[in-house]
Amino acid sequence: MIFKKLQIKNFGIYQGEHKIDLSVKEGKPVILIGALNGAGKTTFLDAIQLVLYGKHAKCSNRASIAYSKFLVSCKNRFAKEDDEVILNLSFTHRTDNLDRNYEIERRWLVNGLETKDKIKVWVDSVYDQHLSQYWDDFVNEFIPLSLSDLFFFDGEKIENFAHSQRSSELVKTGIENLLGLDLLSQLQIDLSQVDRKRRLQNVDKSILIKVEACEEEIGQQNVVMSALKKELVEIEQQIVDTKIAINKTRQTMRNTGAHLIEKRDELKFELGAVEAKLDLNKTEQVRLAGGVGPLGLVKDLIEQTKAQIRLETEAKQAKILDEAISAYDDKILATLKTSAAPSDTILKVSQTMTEQAQARQQLASVECYLNTDLGIFNGLDERIIQEEEQRKHLKNKQAQLLDQKNLIQKQLDSIPSNDSVQHLLTELTQYETISKNLHIQHKQKQVLLEQATVKNNSLSQRYTNLLAQQNKDTFEQKRSMQISEHIKKLKSTLQGFSEQLISENIEHLQTLVKEKFDALGRKSLLLSDLKICPNSFAITLYDITGNALEPAKLSAGERQLLAIAILWGLAEASGKELPTVIDTPLGRLDGKHRSKLINNYFPEAGPQVILLSTDEEIIGDYYKQLKPYISREFHIFYNEQSKTSILNEGYF
Repeated sequence: MIFKKLQIKNFGIYQGEHKIDLSVKEGKPVILIGALNGAGKTTFLDAIQLVLYGKHAKCSNRASIAYSKFLVSCKNRFAKEDDEVILNLSFTHRTDNLDRNYEIERRWLVNGLETKDKIKVWVDSVYDQHLSQYWDDFVNEFIPLSLSDLFFFDGEKIENFAHSQRSSELVKTGIENLLGLDLLSQLQIDLSQVDRKRRLQNVDKSILIKVEACEEEIGQQNVVMSALKKELVEIEQQIVDTKIAINKTRQTMRNTGAHLIEKRDELKFELGAVEAKLDLNKTEQVRLAGGVGPLGLVKDLIEQTKAQIRLETEAKQAKILDEAISAYDDKILATLKTSAAPSDTILKVSQTMTEQAQARQQLASVECYLNTDLGIFNGLDERIIQEEEQRKHLKNKQAQLLDQKNLIQKQLDSIPSNDSVQHLLTELTQYETISKNLHIQHKQKQVLLEQATVKNNSLSQRYTNLLAQQNKDTFEQKRSMQISEHIKKLKSTLQGFSEQLISENIEHLQTLVKEKFDALGRKSLLLSDLKICPNSFAITLYDITGNALEPAKLSAGERQLLAIAILWGLAEASGKELPTVIDTPLGRLDGKHRSKLINNYFPEAGPQVILLSTDEEIIGDYYKQLKPYISREFHIFYNEQSKTSILNEGYF
């Protein structure tokens, strides 16, 4: 099991949403998280435990507070009233030789009523309703709550585990949970209570035939109901597996383009529509080419033509004026001559008239070959501009249509032939058929279970009525005697089984604890042996002379290392590949002991080791020694302005 990502929202000191990547690289199991005291290290550890175990979580500041009130106290005090608290943890876990991705989300909204959390579970990104409903039961299959102390602990507090009473309790709890003996112990306690209650009752010895028959029928019906529930769980798991297989097959089909086969005709229709629009666009461009648009290419020639028309107009006017003005000039000169005007004046006037006449005659001599007026060009410029805009619009539309045509053509080209993907289509059809059949079976089993439940309720009511009709004392006395005898035999069997299991496993555990302590201790000859009593589970240490050594004679650091060795040995004996999360890992150790932990324990404590360190622990040379085993580093610091702790990449 490996944690992948943790999301915290409005939990404890963390206001708003915070995410942290917890994935590790091969050969680098350590994730190092640094924070000052009060910045949120313990809250981080609480978040992991709470999202996993809910009301059973061993959070640091819960004590005996009711779970509903504890959820209220966990909400960040600066969060808005309608803001939810969300904890989301994703991890991988190997089940049935398959690595699966799990995501657990626990959220709650604090209101005036009783605050309750809601949990959702996804398996391989598929929501699992069954796991979500019964997560508190299933979580023990991943990390049993009874073993959580072996994998989630505070480094400053584990020294207490080295004391004889605490260590024996820890070993006893570990052994019982590793071997499942805690269930046997609880069962013996429950059996004793049942036996005592039965013996206190004054009941009769007779057993009624009808009651026995009804009991037998109820027992058979319970077997039927249990079998149906088991079948339902199996079918639900098959439905999930089939759904995953369908999604994988569909993804493979998408990768090969097979999912586009059913769109082939639709794409061909779209391609035809685009080609028709292109033809229409081309026709429209040809129509524009036959209008005034081409004249936009000879604007200079048009301006020259306009200038020629103006010149011809002026020439025609000059011819008309020349005849009238020449006659008028002759009259003026004659008048001047008869009026005895000075000869100089007459000469000057005559020269001026001659010059003007020459200018008029020169203009009048211009060749007129157009013989038209400027009116033929009225509105031409506006039409040229308008058609130019239309032509640009058609060109842009043509480019868009060509891009669309190319895209559709590529999609058509990427569609594989039916033969090449027929096996995928067949596989998908088979899975979908299986899924359909499973849903039908599930529905049928649910109906059968409902019918069996109704029948069982009816039998229970009948059984109650029979007991009410018969002599209760007679029936109960006989039942009590039988139960008492069975309880004695069962308790004896359980005790023998428990002792046999302990004797077979205690030697292996004490060897592991001794090896781990030797790996951590700086005094190689401090202990010659270590024994665990199979009855009291007390740990006895032996010095190099073979004499018993009291744990109190060890230094505080050595006691802490002994406690870690016990935890490490129990964790390894469990055989579970689980993450280890340690808060304040080096708090009370001296330099040499710290080096032992850094070099011998942290890299080997598990496939994933999350260390929550202060700025006085893993620093300097210790940091350099641990660096080769670190996959990721983070720093938690409290932001006074935003009133929240923040997770950033990078250590102190």
